[in-house]
Amino acid sequence: MPIFRNIKPVDAALRPLRNVALALAAALAAGAVGAATPVPSLPTASELGRDGRTAIQSGVPIVILFSLPGCSYCETVRRNYLLPLAREGTSSQRPLVREADMSSAASLRGFAQEASSGKALAAGYNIRVAPTVMVVDGRGALLAPPLEGGDVSGMYGAYLDNVLATACSALANPPAQLSTRIRE
Repeated sequence: MPIFRNIKPVDAALRPLRNVALALAAALAAGAVGAATPVPSLPTASELGRDGRTAIQSGVPIVILFSLPGCSYCETVRRNYLLPLAREGTSSQRPLVREADMSSAASLRGFAQEASSGKALAAGYNIRVAPTVMVVDGRGALLAPPLEGGDVSGMYGAYLDNVLATACSALANPPAQLSTRIRE
C-alpha cells in the first residue's frame, strides 16, 4: 500500500487557489488596461491675443498644434516633441506652445480678440490634416510653412527644428516673413 495514497496531486490540491489567482490577475489586468491613463496636455489656444502680446514682448514665436481627439499621431507629436519644446530653456526664450482642437466649437479668442473656435481657427488657416503644427508671430502671421502629419519616418524632430529655425529667422528679419495671415 502506497504511503502517499491520501495526498492529492499538487495540481488538484492547488486548482481552486490557482483559479482564484487567475481570476484576480485577469481583474487586475482588465482594470489596468481599462483605466484611463492621464495624457499630458499642452495649454489650449484659448487667448491668442494675450499669447500674441506675450510673444511680441519676448520676441518668440507661437507654436500651435492643430489636433483631433483620439488622434494617435497627434498624441505622438504632443508627447515626444511639443511638450519637451514647451519646457526646455528659460521661459523668456522658448516659444509659446498651444493646442487647438480642430473639430471643437468651444469658444476661444483669436489674435485680434475676436470670438472664434478651434474649428474656425483651423479653417481660417486652411488646416485640413491632423496633426498640423504651425508657427506664427504675435499677430497670427505664418512664419514658416506648416508641418503636416505625424512622425512616420522618425525625422519629425529634424523637420520641426527646420520649421522653428525658419520661424526664428523670420522673426529676426520681419520683411522676410511669409505674409499668410488668418482669413477674417
